[in-house]
Amino acid sequence: MTGKHAPSTAAEARQAKRDRQPLPSPRRQLRSIAYGLVAAVIAVAALGLVATRLLPAGPAAAGAVQIQASMGGFTPGAMSVKAGSTVSVELVSTDSSFHSDGGGWHEMAIDELGIDWKVGPESSKVFQLTAPTTPGTYTWYCGICCGGRANPSMQGKLTVTA
Repeated sequence: MTGKHAPSTAAEARQAKRDRQPLPSPRRQLRSIAYGLVAAVIAVAALGLVATRLLPAGPAAAGAVQIQASMGGFTPGAMSVKAGSTVSVELVSTDSSFHSDGGGWHEMAIDELGIDWKVGPESSKVFQLTAPTTPGTYTWYCGICCGGRANPSMQGKLTVTA
């Protein structure tokens, strides 16, 4: 032997093995830290994007009916109002600007009533709807994205009652 005694326990053997391993270079340590930070930033950004899709929109503006638009359609998909009444409608886009079709913009259009409301990504706007005096059913749609007017999930019904 060369002056060192042989380890007598398993713990001493593990410690001796660790003592023989070279320490990581400062450059390698900095690279590991940088990779960790990049991974953390990516994880936080991804979580933020997912959270905005999973969290419901806030409460509707005071006295307004809230209609959310997303790439999955309108929620709720129907609304009923009395003939001749005026109703505040808060149109909310829950899609982010990263939405690949339409950039997160959505529309609520009712051709027969001359309505063509648009709202940007992750935002909302309150519009005034004056119902016609004659009862009936009208279809609204989003023609900006997701297949537009031809997509049944991007449509809704406005029912005007007597």
